[in-house]
Amino acid sequence: MKTLATKLVPIAFALASLTAWAQPPGGQQPGGQAQPVQANLNLIIAQVQKAALATNGDLGKLRIEKWKTDADQKDQLQKMSDSIQRNLTNAIPGLIGDVQNSRGGVAATFKLYHNITIVYEYLTSLTDAAGVLGKKEEYEPLAADAAALDSARENLSTYIQQQATSYESRVRTPPSGGASTQGPPSAATKNGVRTVTGPNGIKHIIVDDVPEEPATHTKKKTSKSAPKPSPAASGKSSPTPAPSPK
Repeated sequence: MKTLATKLVPIAFALASLTAWAQPPGGQQPGGQAQPVQANLNLIIAQVQKAALATNGDLGKLRIEKWKTDADQKDQLQKMSDSIQRNLTNAIPGLIGDVQNSRGGVAATFKLYHNITIVYEYLTSLTDAAGVLGKKEEYEPLAADAAALDSARENLSTYIQQQATSYESRVRTPPSGGASTQGPPSAATKNGVRTVTGPNGIKHIIVDDVPEEPATHTKKKTSKSAPKPSPAASGKSSPTPAPSPK
């Protein structure tokens, strides 16, 4: 009976852990909507700097020359350790400075994220080698350093994703406060002057060239010919006809 109770304790603990893991963060029920937590870039930068400093110090404590392997592999592992240390000392501080100068620009932050990803991959390989070939005192600090770098890397990824989503929202939202960007701009024409309203709500006045109207040729009125004056009116007597011969 005592043995059965001892076996049930780990199972109950595992079920409790699984139930806690399945619940939404903050105790929220599955039906609710979780509010996204905005990543704080300053805290992430501080996390990167702390992890880089700790990793650099732990790499300096390695005694790879005493590891249980051949000389060629020791040389390769030592070069890997030196390369990681140079990156932590030279590359990461410069990339952090670029992020700060750009005020959290996505491009600069992604470069830092990409570099930390490479450092993390090499550090993981070196940590695995330390666990097999080195001492426990060398492996455990490196494992903690790799976990810290991985956490900082994931936080940087979250920040980049949030910034990209925010940028897309600003681009898709009309700047005039709800004016639709679809459809052709409206225009009103009057006397050759067009008032065009663009998609951003700004009106533009366009003056078209108005063609001149063709001149209408009017026919000149020709004066009627004056009537010939009558003989009486002219003051001349009309000739009397000659008497016919009898």
